Order: sequence, then structure tokens, then C-alpha cells
Amino acid sequence: MAQPFAIGNTARTWYDSGRMRNVPAELHYPAVADGDDQPAAAGAFPVLVLGHGFVMTVDAYDYIWQHFTPLGYIVVLPTTEGGLAPDHAAFGEDLAFCVAQMQVENADALSLLFGHVDAASALMGHSMGGGAAFLGASGNSSIQAMVTMAPAETNPSAVAAATNVLVPTLVFAASEDCVTPIGTNQQPMYYALGTCKALVNVTGGGHCYFGDNNALCSFGEFTCGPALTISRAQQHDVVTDLATLWLDHHLRNDAAALTAFADSMLTTPRAVTQYDCFSTGLGEAVSATPRMWPMPATDVVQLEGVPPTATLRVVDVLGAEQSVLFERGAPTLLHVAALASGTYRLLMNDNGQGYGVSFVVVR
Repeated sequence: MAQPFAIGNTARTWYDSGRMRNVPAELHYPAVADGDDQPAAAGAFPVLVLGHGFVMTVDAYDYIWQHFTPLGYIVVLPTTEGGLAPDHAAFGEDLAFCVAQMQVENADALSLLFGHVDAASALMGHSMGGGAAFLGASGNSSIQAMVTMAPAETNPSAVAAATNVLVPTLVFAASEDCVTPIGTNQQPMYYALGTCKALVNVTGGGHCYFGDNNALCSFGEFTCGPALTISRAQQHDVVTDLATLWLDHHLRNDAAALTAFADSMLTTPRAVTQYDCFSTGLGEAVSATPRMWPMPATDVVQLEGVPPTATLRVVDVLGAEQSVLFERGAPTLLHVAALASGTYRLLMNDNGQGYGVSFVVVR
């Protein structure tokens, strides 16, 4: 596949007859030249449908399509539910509807995307749009993967919807997110997922850094005062680096991308990570990670599935080892009363096999 592709831009307003609802969207696709309504490049391309955050416009996510479209992805950004009283359920349905409509575009001889839309699709979203992606993905067999950035709990509940998500899901969080804190938003969603899943908590990152500069998001975040220690560009790099590997594997069946992703999850200094179902080039059986509860924790964490011969230790988001007490048994107990509020990682090694599980302490 030739890379990088030029970026074509177009817009659609699709009509959902079942809901009697218009769904307008911006589209960015691999093209023969940069510009509006340019002919599509040769080939068929996977689809990414991205939901925006609360009162945020889709131009807050230019970096997403500017990264993925040259790599051979079609990025669709529905512009519905941008007001002060959004309908989360409707937005989730809009995301799923866009996936279906792209297949209609592929079959429409009058569409400039005729024959250029691959069947593989993923839902994406930030904040409210991330929560809506969980709603749109729940029970949805038409998508192959999901990537969310600081997904927010919604009404109806994204946490509840996560139990019915059928596809591999990558959840991004940020350690300094005071808008949708990980302990009450992303972590419960992650634990509710029953599929192949990964959680990336970006060290020093913030809620609004998952998008481009946006005045309304920045104002909302300013009111809670995050202690950011990285730049917006650095946070974008974490998202695009890991999401590209995730999507290349799950939408393009790229085996090398899966190995690179799993290895990055174990070695990255940029985030605290948690994952289930990925093995690395080191032959680690990471699918056997133990179950931990309650989450978030206050005094004691119970661990189920810890090998009796495994060595255990806890580190903070900077990798510093913490002094904690383990009580071996069924379940094993991890005493965290001495730990400050924050995100930590339980590291285990059992006969040369490494495991890592993140957990949150809230006071």
C-alpha cells in the first residue's frame, strides 16, 4: 500500500429513516490529491468513526484525521449533539449509524467513495464521545475494534454498556484528568469489558490534551486545575503511536503491529498500562492477568488468580517501588492503606513470565 496518501475532504448528511433523524458528518479519506471532493485513492480503506466531546466541535480532532488518513484510513466525524443538553443515547446510535452508512457509500456507484470502503470499521471517541462510543458499540457486530480517549460516564451508562461490547477495546486515560477521573470513568469501563482490552493511563496528561486546543474544553478543565507535566503534542504522540498499532492489527490483521503494541505496553515510560489478551515477543502469557477488586480501592485490594510462586511488587506512575504488604491466600490481599490517592501498577513475575496490572487508590 502506497504511503502517505493525500487527504480528501467531503461532507455528508445522512438520513436515518428508522429514527427520522439527519446525521451530518465530516469525512476525510485517502485521495489522489489534497483537497475537497478529490477522487479517492486506489484501494479500499478501513473506517474510523469518532465522537466529539461535550460542547466540542469536530475541529478539536484535526490531529486524528491528519494522522490516520495518510496511513490509509477513512475518518468520519459526526457533528450531532453539540449543544448543552446532548442526548447520549442518540449520539451513540449516530456513531453506529455512520459505520453502516459508509458501507452504503461503498455500494453507491454515484459516491466518490464507491468501491473504496473496507468492511473493517472502528468506533472512536473523546470524553462524552468516548462514552457514546461504548453505547454505539454495545452489542454491535458491525465493528471490529474501539478506541476511546478519556471516555466519560453517560446516561444511559457507558459502564453498563461495556459489558456488551463485543470487540477489542483500547481505552486511553490521563493521570491528571480532573474532568473525567480514571477512578470513576475509564477504570470501571475497563473492568466491565469482557473482550480483549487495554488501558493506557498517560502519565502527566490531561483531559483536554486528547484533543487539539479548544476553548470550551480548556475552560472546563481550568476550573479543576490539573497538574499537567507533559505537552499536548506529547500526549497526542502516545495516542497516535499506540492507537495506530491497535487499529493496524484489529482492522488490517497486521500481526507485527500486535507484537509491537504488546511490547510497548510493557516498556513504555509514557504511561501506566493494563491489558488482557496480548502476548509479547518475550513469550509472556499476559492473558492470564489476575482479577482485582474493589476498584477504585481504599484499604485492601483482593487478587484472584495470582500464581503461588509469583514475585509481587507495586510501583507508582513514575516507576518508583512502593512499600506494601501482601497476604498470600485465596484470594491474595494487597494492603494499600499507606498509599496516597493515585494510579499504581502491580508487577508480577512467575518463572520468567511477566505481568502488569494497574489499579487506582482513592481516599
